[in-house]
Amino acid sequence: MGVTKGCSSTDGDLMAVQGALHDQTDDLGEVVRDARDRARLSQRVVAERSGISLRTLREIENGRVRMPRRHSIQRLAEVLQEPRLLDQAAARSLLDEDAYGEDDLLMIQVLGPLSAVRGRSVLNAGTPMQQSLLGLMALHANESVSQAEIVDVLWGEAPPNSFNQLVHTYVSRLRALLAKHSDPASDTSAIVRRNSGYELRIGADRLDLLRFRELATEAENARAGGDLTLEVRLLTELLALWSGPVLHGSSPRLEQHPLALDANQRQITAALRLAELAVAYGQYEKAVDQLQPLVRHHPLHEGLHAQLMVALAGAGQQVEALGLFSKLDRTLRIDFGIDPGPELRAAQLSVLRGVNRAAEDKAVQAAPPRAEAERPYGLPPDTPDLVGRSEHHQVLQHLTQSNAPGGLFGPSPVASIYGPPGVGKSVLAVRVANSCRLRYVDGVLYADLRGDTGADCHASYTVLHRFLRALGMGEGEIPRGLTERIGAYRSLLAERRVLVVVDNVVRDEQLQPLLPGGFTSALLFTSRAPLSTIPGARHFPLSLFTAEQSLRLLTRIVGEERVLDERRMAEEIAELCGHLPLAIRIVGQRLVTRPHWCLSRMVHRLTDERGRLSELSHGELDVRARLDAHLVSLAGASRRALAALARACGGSFTLRAAASSLGCSLVAAEDVAETLVDHQLLEGPDSAGRYAFPVLTRLHARERFA
Repeated sequence: MGVTKGCSSTDGDLMAVQGALHDQTDDLGEVVRDARDRARLSQRVVAERSGISLRTLREIENGRVRMPRRHSIQRLAEVLQEPRLLDQAAARSLLDEDAYGEDDLLMIQVLGPLSAVRGRSVLNAGTPMQQSLLGLMALHANESVSQAEIVDVLWGEAPPNSFNQLVHTYVSRLRALLAKHSDPASDTSAIVRRNSGYELRIGADRLDLLRFRELATEAENARAGGDLTLEVRLLTELLALWSGPVLHGSSPRLEQHPLALDANQRQITAALRLAELAVAYGQYEKAVDQLQPLVRHHPLHEGLHAQLMVALAGAGQQVEALGLFSKLDRTLRIDFGIDPGPELRAAQLSVLRGVNRAAEDKAVQAAPPRAEAERPYGLPPDTPDLVGRSEHHQVLQHLTQSNAPGGLFGPSPVASIYGPPGVGKSVLAVRVANSCRLRYVDGVLYADLRGDTGADCHASYTVLHRFLRALGMGEGEIPRGLTERIGAYRSLLAERRVLVVVDNVVRDEQLQPLLPGGFTSALLFTSRAPLSTIPGARHFPLSLFTAEQSLRLLTRIVGEERVLDERRMAEEIAELCGHLPLAIRIVGQRLVTRPHWCLSRMVHRLTDERGRLSELSHGELDVRARLDAHLVSLAGASRRALAALARACGGSFTLRAAASSLGCSLVAAEDVAETLVDHQLLEGPDSAGRYAFPVLTRLHARERFA
């Protein structure tokens, strides 16, 4: 038998262990039988739960297996809750070659059953009482646990007279275990006496609960910073640490400890968040994989069941989703005498509508025009090379009402995406609308008001006609009056779950008639300036790209090889385009059509400010035309102020410089600057109080007002 890698035992020690194990082998079968009888479990049940064969279990109990494998004994010990088997497994691990090495750290795991692991070895943490003390101190890691709390958790209201001595004994044994498997030069893992209690000093690399808390904080920061890719990676990593509820299988007083319950709740929150992101991006199977184990451990948690039902339905398992609801519904009614809550009901309604819709589609293979019209989908094509933005999830979350107090039964959500021309509002709106399709199962209505120069009532009148037709109303049924059309439109939406998308809104009056009625539909619209009079609207500003996002978009269009070959030139292109997505897309498409051009040639053409806007045109995409259309909506006084500032000031300026250029007071200059900020023609002010022109906006203003 080989010596354990990194183990300090002498040959004499190993021989002693071998002899002890040989003596214990005859008793092993008796220990297993006795533990199984006390647990009132059959051999078949124990074999299934421990993952060993029924034949092997019978051989062990009959004493015909001289040296059972350590992992088999460990699994039997866990199933039968027998400390004597843990002792044998721990001793046997000394004889397993390469069970652990010098570099393997002792890991204490509480996110699931309590265990102390080093390398491939599961170490013996002692008696159940000793394990409970270790679990309690792990919950309070790096904090003192009072003697009173220790006694209460270990024995409840009836502690033995010798509890002080027993606690001291358990602490001494745990200290010995930690000392044996810790770096002698380090004190990062030790139990110390502090404030009339005991403290487990341990790092996040040695305790899974601390690592979970670290990752949860990092995930929250990633979410706040809008880095959804990083957030998903961190959530996936922290959830992988769990194998069950905190300290599963320990005493009820330990499992129900407030710190354990808090950690369990944080796991549920993280799983729901990851599932929410997975569902939003159509990764239903990933959501199902995360939620199913939690539903088994938390069989009455309605939020988990609701989210799992949505994920199952999205994965095509509608029958399983409805079965999940029925099972919980029966339990709540029979055992507790209560009805399912609104969140669970909403999930059931979503699944039922999906099932009914699928049945209708199957029953009408001929697809009559009216049936198709009642489930409209008028969105333009999605953009395949869209660069991710944090605003995507923010808008999506608002429209799906995942965190709203009223849930699906609150007021219809209204979301506004606004920003300067060419920043990508329409592209983002289409992507968000596609991501919402699972929630808004009755379709998407879409209208683009770009170029609509008629009266506001005429625009709304025409759009309502198209919307009513799309919702299944016959031509002869559509009312003639605007007020009647609004009433019919809102009545139809009140009975359905439809997302209304209105692109390129200029004035509030264009949008007011298109607001949905009821509680189940939603409105998403884009505009250059925030429309503050729309009731209940949540406004999401869309800003210019960062340098990294600009390079990512250029790379996706022209290819990674060309960008890597001229990385510095690619960065220069992004700067010359002012990090405006439309401008970068135009340059990218021009480079695609001219594969013989190097990026430096495009930089040379863009460097001349007088001709730069002419270079930023390709087919129907034209930066100058977008900026021209933006100026049309600007009042005369604001237009004159923009011209004066563009001529007199550089890229950025203070209010004092603006007042001097405009010949007015500081207060009046601030009013003018803020008006231009509202119209997305200026940025700022920054921390130094300076306003700035977007690069291309300044060039355009100078050109138009020369």
